[in-house]
Amino acid sequence: GAMRAQAFGALKVESVASELRIERLVYASYAEAKAAQQKFERSSAVAFAEFDAPIQAFGVDAYQKYQWSLQNTGQKKGLKGADIGFVAMQKRIKGKKLSATKVAVLDSGINPSYADFAGKVRMDLGYDFINGDKSAWDDNGHGSHVAGVIAAGGNNTYGMTGINPMATLIPIKVLDDSGAGSVSGLVKGIQHATKQGARVINMSLGGSSSSKSIESALAAAVKKNVLIVAASGNEGRGTIAYPARSKYVLSVGATGRKDTKASFSNYGTGLDLVAPGVSIPSYLADGELLYGSGTSMATPHVAGVASLLISLKPSLKASSVESILKKSGKDLGKKGYDTSYGAGRLNANSAVKLIP
Repeated sequence: GAMRAQAFGALKVESVASELRIERLVYASYAEAKAAQQKFERSSAVAFAEFDAPIQAFGVDAYQKYQWSLQNTGQKKGLKGADIGFVAMQKRIKGKKLSATKVAVLDSGINPSYADFAGKVRMDLGYDFINGDKSAWDDNGHGSHVAGVIAAGGNNTYGMTGINPMATLIPIKVLDDSGAGSVSGLVKGIQHATKQGARVINMSLGGSSSSKSIESALAAAVKKNVLIVAASGNEGRGTIAYPARSKYVLSVGATGRKDTKASFSNYGTGLDLVAPGVSIPSYLADGELLYGSGTSMATPHVAGVASLLISLKPSLKASSVESILKKSGKDLGKKGYDTSYGAGRLNANSAVKLIP
């Protein structure tokens, strides 16, 4: 944090995260900001000074029909059984008590009016850090699509089934109507999610540069027993995006209908897990489905299953949930861990079996 007296000519100083002592300073030009950054770096009172870099949503394209990620029957040239074991998992947990589990979706917001989200979206706990108000409505579509994968109501004729019927969603808007956001917005979002008691945070977003501000917010969330899941990114590169590559985050890449890595999915050091992320149907508007592809769609599969494990056993620590998800993953690619598939493809049925 910068001492106020010593903001080196900033036009505006705002607190981003008071307990982490992170502040956002606005300068008249890039040159002035750069000069101030160099002065801060020389000051013993400041741990770090970095630019408020952009963050963006990871991809939505229109694609074909049906939730193959939950039940792959080999439809549309897929590989039979290349799914998250959802049907077997549902049988396995039948009759078991599920507790409500809070999942924060840091995204473009969520539209709570969709019939399939009835009673699931806690608008009262959410926040819109783009417009600075309490109601985190989705004006882009990305956040609602992600939310549907986690928690849309099942077996109610509304078009699709979410993974955890007992997930309650906290909508936190950190992306604008074009799917763009910033480091400072993400820091505020992570803090807000933690404060509101989220057990899982879903971040289907990221950028290329690392951020010490985000890192400190993630560390604080992990200390409070929050599991943070983030998308590896969609550039088809051998480096995963940030914050996915943070050590505090469970990073997720995408697979297709044949259990192979999606061509767009970033891979590389630090990739933890993969999940279905090609042609995933979810909500674009009330009752209207859009088939989305991207690591953005893979990530909520993992967040959904993680929240389900916590719903089945609320005393599970975030670190245990992460290790269960990795241990139960279906090994793909080279034997054991590899940088294309991480610990393997998400398997909800095997994960539920491993709950101690």
